Amino acid sequence: MKIAFFTDTYLPQLNGVATSVNNFYIELKKIYPDIEIIAPKIKNYDDLDKNILRLSSSKIWPTIPDSARMPLPDKEWLQLLDNDYEIIHAHGNGLFSFLGLIIARRKKIPFVLTLHTLWDQYGHYFLGGKILTPSLINKLLKTFANKSDAIIAPSEKMKHKLIALGVSKPITVIPNFVDFEKFKNLPKGFLRQKLKLESDTKILLSVGRLGKEKNFDFLIRMFSYLDYKNQKIHLVIVGEGIEKKNLTQLIQKLGLENNIHLTGGLPIDTMPSVYADADIFVFASESEVHPMVAIEAASSALPLVIIDDPAFKGIVKDRINGFISVKNHQDFSKKVRILLDDAKLRKKMEQESQKNISKQFVRKEILEDLLKVYKSLLIK
Repeated sequence: MKIAFFTDTYLPQLNGVATSVNNFYIELKKIYPDIEIIAPKIKNYDDLDKNILRLSSSKIWPTIPDSARMPLPDKEWLQLLDNDYEIIHAHGNGLFSFLGLIIARRKKIPFVLTLHTLWDQYGHYFLGGKILTPSLINKLLKTFANKSDAIIAPSEKMKHKLIALGVSKPITVIPNFVDFEKFKNLPKGFLRQKLKLESDTKILLSVGRLGKEKNFDFLIRMFSYLDYKNQKIHLVIVGEGIEKKNLTQLIQKLGLENNIHLTGGLPIDTMPSVYADADIFVFASESEVHPMVAIEAASSALPLVIIDDPAFKGIVKDRINGFISVKNHQDFSKKVRILLDDAKLRKKMEQESQKNISKQFVRKEILEDLLKVYKSLLIK
């Protein structure tokens, strides 16, 4: 089976979609060595893998995240039409995905679409949301989804959202997964050494693109409710994004410069070591579909404290491997404090996190479900 992944974002860009696409690509390549990825070119970056094809592209709008890019017409498009693909699988719902649909229709082959992102949460990036309103974004999403032959939703949350929008094409829930072995039993010390923190420091970790919709400002304000001055507690936020300046100013305003660290983006191969050095993973985003960072944190044997949102279903079980909080600074900080003060409970939840992830997101079963979708379309 000759498969082509068309994706609006891919490594070395650091985000959940790029990580998810790469994980599926690595596993499918073991079965189908001819699988290809078609993704945006990255300045000053060359792929060693010849199955990764890069197209020239430009940002759609200066403030929009770099994962939303417009492929620029050139001869490389025409070369794609000559490739003997049997199925095209697009990831995201941007213009690279739309290019995949055009080529699939020209070649009369099945088109599968995985919708990783709730784009109606991102309208504020384009002229403050005055042009691309949530309702317009959802209409475009519905139209695009209904032109697909099959739709993959990474979570039940996304499936219910699509059904509510009026998407009529078949929707299969196929969750994200990680290479579990990469996150097991790693030595501690990476973050403490990088940030010059003492060995007995407690680290609250959060990871993600620094965008308004990710609610990192909530975590910063929440941190001010902890007794951080009398105890060695630090909040480390890993990621890049346009909110970095605003978050830095908030940290300074609250007088938390000594205890909150914005590391910027870190190389993807260091991320397992980043998680390994943390004590608790905290996350407050309500714009997620099936957050890779939460899966990675749980795989790293971290207890999690998260905002109550259906995107975390199956990843976080309240009072089993973490706590689910309402969107309230006092409630969230109270649950973080319980974990900070109770080493025995923390240890128990660490063990439950790894056990839960290893049972919930079995790589082999997830791949089998995806291949069933492909094969059913080819039979049709």
